[in-house]
Amino acid sequence: MFFNKKSIFICFAILCHWNLFADASKVEQILPGSPDKGSPWGDGPTRFNEIEILDLVDESNSQRRWKEANREYSLAIEGFENAMKSIEKKREDAKKIVYYEDRYEWQKKSRADNKEKAFQKQIFEARNQANAKLIKGMSILDKIENPKVKGSDPYLDLKAGLYREYIKHQDAFKNYLQSADFLERYIALSEKHEKEAEPHRLLALAYEKLENAAAKGKNQMIAEEWKEVKKRHLLRFAELHYGRESKEFTAIEEKVAKDI
Repeated sequence: MFFNKKSIFICFAILCHWNLFADASKVEQILPGSPDKGSPWGDGPTRFNEIEILDLVDESNSQRRWKEANREYSLAIEGFENAMKSIEKKREDAKKIVYYEDRYEWQKKSRADNKEKAFQKQIFEARNQANAKLIKGMSILDKIENPKVKGSDPYLDLKAGLYREYIKHQDAFKNYLQSADFLERYIALSEKHEKEAEPHRLLALAYEKLENAAAKGKNQMIAEEWKEVKKRHLLRFAELHYGRESKEFTAIEEKVAKDI
């Protein structure tokens, strides 16, 4: 399901912007809180070396575009990592400063809160800058038209990496509509990507947020649509993560049958 194919998603995006801050969800209570160790979603961004990807076909334009896209991807990762290291150092340095004029706890708390707001603003800007580079990388990669190149592992791995990092930032922004859209694109890349459990976990969580937002906005038809895709990805996650014969899969299947 790609959202740009459904006009209802466009008008619903504005509603979601105001309604996405839902309470702790039912899905969050039954799913793991983080990716598996060793998952490409959990061990930090994957780096791709400048390798020759066109053994299959001699097309210098595709090679050049792959390298340009990989450069934007690398800049996005490195820029955000450096920004976070800088912000964390500023946080630690701020803890060491003593303001003697702050005599009361509320004064100290107010100052600390103001500093944290400034740090969060810097993180927001760092995420936006990373996203701009990731989008540019996607755009460059999309210009490759040779079907042999587009079906190659280096092409798909780089595209998956661009999507993964973009999705992580969208989740941090609580932009679940955009996150779900790119998660659907991610699992559509190949059978290998569809068989990763983590995207299905994230999709189940995102669709529940969207379902709750629609329900609060009294858009019951849309809420039911989100609920159905949520349940589908919830079951797929349980199948891939635990196995169909596991007690965990059975427990989740029972909850889905009760219309979680």
